[in-house]
Amino acid sequence: MIYYARRNENAGRSHWSRGAQVERYQRNFWFYLLGRLVSLVGSGIQQVAIPLFILDLTGSGTIMGTFVLVSNIPRIIFGPFAGVIGDRFNRKKIMVNMDLARGLIILSLALMASIDGLTVGILLVAQFFVSALDIVFDPATTAMIPDIVPDQKLTRANSIIQGVNSVSYIIGPALGGVLYGLFGIRAVFLANGVSFIASAISEMFITYRQTTRRTRMTIKSALVDIKEGLAFLKTVRGLLLLLSFAMLTNFFISSAFAVVFPFFAREVVGFSSRQFGFLQSSWVIGILLGNIILAAFLSKKSPETLFKTGVSAQMGGFMLLGVIAAPLFIQILGGPSWIYFSVIASIFLFTGAYNALVNTPLMTAFHRRTPTEYRSRVFSVIALLAQMTVPLGAMLFGVALDYVQVHWLFIVAATGNAAATIVFLSIGMSRFLAPVASVEVSQKTGSVEPGAAAEPAPEPKSSA
Repeated sequence: MIYYARRNENAGRSHWSRGAQVERYQRNFWFYLLGRLVSLVGSGIQQVAIPLFILDLTGSGTIMGTFVLVSNIPRIIFGPFAGVIGDRFNRKKIMVNMDLARGLIILSLALMASIDGLTVGILLVAQFFVSALDIVFDPATTAMIPDIVPDQKLTRANSIIQGVNSVSYIIGPALGGVLYGLFGIRAVFLANGVSFIASAISEMFITYRQTTRRTRMTIKSALVDIKEGLAFLKTVRGLLLLLSFAMLTNFFISSAFAVVFPFFAREVVGFSSRQFGFLQSSWVIGILLGNIILAAFLSKKSPETLFKTGVSAQMGGFMLLGVIAAPLFIQILGGPSWIYFSVIASIFLFTGAYNALVNTPLMTAFHRRTPTEYRSRVFSVIALLAQMTVPLGAMLFGVALDYVQVHWLFIVAATGNAAATIVFLSIGMSRFLAPVASVEVSQKTGSVEPGAAAEPAPEPKSSA
């Protein structure tokens, strides 16, 4: 009787412990999501309004390109070091402090706008510092997810996070176009600044125990950590090939969307700020729909198959946009009419839906294959390599806008992306998502060594 009583008591404690773990996971995850939702809505508002503000103020494609360049330079300068910070310091504190700092900077821009003291130069300086804080925030935030979410729920969690991102950027851009059109840039900065402060407050309630080493960081140790992160990347089959593709496609597509599309929508077609905001939202509505379809019907499909389908469909969508942007179609479809708006929005919906088939499986693979002590620096190096061509593309496209008709730039971007997609798929780019050998990290030396073949992690059930 005593034996059974003790066994039942231990079982009860085990059940209570599991229940407490589930409750803690759910609480942490929802605070994480709430902070992300509020922050991204504010960012979406500003993402739409700043290009409109710059174009209304200057009408220059070169200035637009300069703004995108300034936004991306911090990633090149600080990107690798940001990952080291995320692997050495408390990731929750990084999230909270970066959100507070960004909120204060953006609220100061709202103050400058209220006294008519906001210039393009001040905006560029502020954007540089906000982007630098973004670089520190992003890898730590991404790396934190597997620390607060059980492995068997990672796919579902990443799908939910992608869905929250999508909802945020549906509401944000649409609201940004309306706010800017009705109240001007001051209201936009005020909304975004408050959103960052609110996000920081939500993140303060996350219960988080630091899982990485706590050591004093020097320049030498940071360089060693970066070297270890690069060494880890070399052990992952197909990853460097995938990053090379990302560099090329971001040079063409990300640069074109950041610089050429706002100029096209505002200066060439003449869409209102509200229409421009809705167009930005339509892309993310597509991503949201894609993630819903992925979670509900495609979660058991091969990630490699999803990736191939996604990049191929995106290639077709970008080519179609290049054709629709021609002056003939603008004239036939009525310029800034809602008919032409609907055509472009439909292309964005289609392309965004297939974008979800690319990014969600990739993010899950990155999470599963990267040990927590390497995760922030690996993510920061991946982001750096994937985005490092965007500043060059932005400047080239920005200068070209002042000399070349916009639709030709869309065609150049779409053709370059199509060529990269066909070539890299043919040489096995998607093998990164196929089952691979495990990677062992030597605890004695900190070096990364290829391990023996291992069974891939079991795919979580869709009901998880």
